[in-house]
Amino acid sequence: MNELDPNLSPSLTREQAVLIASRAITAYLLLWAFDDLTLLPHVLLPVAHYMHETGSVLGANTRLPQTTYFLRYYALDVLGNILRIAVLLMAARWFYRCGPRIQNFFV
Repeated sequence: MNELDPNLSPSLTREQAVLIASRAITAYLLLWAFDDLTLLPHVLLPVAHYMHETGSVLGANTRLPQTTYFLRYYALDVLGNILRIAVLLMAARWFYRCGPRIQNFFV
């Protein structure tokens, strides 16, 4: 058949399909990480509030146990958010590279 036949549909190889799926997942993970990044100031605000209220970094020099609890709670929330962003970025990099493990995962 002629290569310029308009009735022929272009074929997509399995490797190309895996690459497209991998890049789509990468885009999703990057958007998710960006969403968590935009929420970071919202999570940092309570930490700043309780640090100002206690006058210490993690409530070590305060006699207000409730304030100390909330400061540590929100500090852990910030650390969890930062960890989640880091893991999402690492996963996005892993999917973007589309190595043999990713190809085997989709097959």
